[in-house]
Amino acid sequence: MSSNLNILKWLFALVLIFGGFTVYKIFGVLATDLGDKEYAWLLKIIAEFGLFTSVVISVGFFHHWIIAIEERKETEKIFHNILTKYIDGTVINAKKRGFLGITEKELDFSEIMHSLYPGDYVYWLITFDPRYKHHCRDLELAIKKGVHFRMLILKDCPISELCASELIGYGTEEFRQYNRLFLTALEDIAKRINERDSGTLGVFVHDTLPGLPLFIILRKKLKLMEIYNSFYLAEPIGRMPYLHWQSEIKQDTSYFFESEQWNMPDLFLDYFQRRWMIERNKLVKAEKEELPYSDFLYAPALAKKKCISLDSESDTSSGSDAA
Repeated sequence: MSSNLNILKWLFALVLIFGGFTVYKIFGVLATDLGDKEYAWLLKIIAEFGLFTSVVISVGFFHHWIIAIEERKETEKIFHNILTKYIDGTVINAKKRGFLGITEKELDFSEIMHSLYPGDYVYWLITFDPRYKHHCRDLELAIKKGVHFRMLILKDCPISELCASELIGYGTEEFRQYNRLFLTALEDIAKRINERDSGTLGVFVHDTLPGLPLFIILRKKLKLMEIYNSFYLAEPIGRMPYLHWQSEIKQDTSYFFESEQWNMPDLFLDYFQRRWMIERNKLVKAEKEELPYSDFLYAPALAKKKCISLDSESDTSSGSDAA
């Protein structure tokens, strides 16, 4: 329909151009031949008007087909360069680095827990959310169906007091109570996990800097790593949105940042692994010196070596436990 209108528009323009010129020639001749008549001046006006119409339409016609096309091409080129720069620099680069989007204000942990499959690994770096204890039922069911959880939780220490002082609406004692409730809930879960359950639980209670909230899922069957991270601000993490990331699972990411193919999920994974190794080294040192160590919670009771291991070490640890 629009193409037919364009054709009619340009046909009408051509009619005006040639029609105006024809009027100019006809009435110009009449004005000359009838110059002695009283209405000769009217013939001249009509002729000039025909010429004016023909010239104006011709100029517009020429501008559209010659000048305007060039201007439009130049404008399109400018917009193309701007959009290319934006898409390459923002959209494509974000996708290349693993960014998928931003969650709703509150992350739906229950939905994520139900999306886990046997053999998946979950690395969970926790700061503070008074509602975490409400997710314990989903956590236990996930472990029983074969998911392996590795968690880092801030213990009651001077650093936790500093964290509590920053949170809006929570005092130090209230902060401690919620943390203890969650840890107690995890201890109850650990008591109900046994060797018949195919999943495992390993929890280090640390006294180092809280870092940023991280929820890392290693989906073994899909060979994908999915990450949710938020920010340590003045609100409990349950009130903050999460950034969503995804990438393929790689065997070694320790030097991956040096390459052009680096992405954020690998950096998050490397960060958690470093934090985990710091706490594990404390446990190993205490065991070598035959000192008590109460900052590690695990289940099942006979799978300690597996529970201190991360995904990349799981096969070796399983073999050691079996031996």
